[in-house]
Amino acid sequence: MHTNAFRRPDYQQGIALITVLLVLAVVTVALVAMSSDRQMDIRRTQNQVRAIQAWSYVHGLETWAEQQLRTDLAENGFDADSDNWSQPLPVTSIAQGNIEAGIIEFQGRIHLNNLLVEGQASDPDVQRLKRLFVYLDIKPERVDAMLDWIDSDMEIRYPNGAEDETYGRISPPYRSANSPFSDVSELLQVQGFSQEDYEKLLPYVYVANAYEPLNVNTASPEVLRCLADGIKKNRAESIHMAHGKPFENVEDFLKDEAMVGISVDKKSLAVTSKHFLLSGKINMGSNAWMFQSQLRRDGDGVVTVIKRKRGNTLDG
Repeated sequence: MHTNAFRRPDYQQGIALITVLLVLAVVTVALVAMSSDRQMDIRRTQNQVRAIQAWSYVHGLETWAEQQLRTDLAENGFDADSDNWSQPLPVTSIAQGNIEAGIIEFQGRIHLNNLLVEGQASDPDVQRLKRLFVYLDIKPERVDAMLDWIDSDMEIRYPNGAEDETYGRISPPYRSANSPFSDVSELLQVQGFSQEDYEKLLPYVYVANAYEPLNVNTASPEVLRCLADGIKKNRAESIHMAHGKPFENVEDFLKDEAMVGISVDKKSLAVTSKHFLLSGKINMGSNAWMFQSQLRRDGDGVVTVIKRKRGNTLDG
């Protein structure tokens, strides 16, 4: 009896100690969780602040690109890869990092929305794109599905076209646009197009809101080869390196010895450009933002941002 009486206080003290330890453990876990949440909040806020700063730099780079394009328009009446706008901005230091950017011209590429003119298929432009498909090892009949994608009716261009009934069987189902391409990436939704096809085409095509001629000063040999039937690869390279470049007018291009025997509609060609792409990278600490802004320069020198994106998906 005496032994149990002496042991009871020790037993109670042990329970109290365990209780204190449990409370301390719970409090410690709570404090650690609160600290982790606080750190997450701090990092989230830092990322938001840096994102805002990054977009501010993007707007500044767009202003730089606008000045480059306006200055170029005042200096000459044509656009070529040798123009000042083609020179990239040197890597420039900013707070906590650096920025880099460059401008490329779009009208040396094939404009996908030229496939339709006043609601009707434009055969010269259709044939031009089909030639490009052949050279890139893409099935040329897929152009019919592209025409169905952008025309306003629901009639299928048999046997290779596609309208809502085709896309409605896909999971998840969707409808054809029945309007001009708003972005080259829409090709991935067109019947028959794969990621591989898209990546092959991306360097040679672009989209804009209205019909635009091809700039012969900036077109690549691959695109120049699509001007007419029967242009061999080496002939296209000769056209690309024509002695008269940069041409100040389309007439000089058509008269150049490299174009002898090749018949091309003059109205589909140009030596100037309206559409450009500003792309760049903003490095801030451990974060890096890639961006692209599609720009339109009107004849009076006004430059407008058509669209902008994070990442590289706007190239085209």
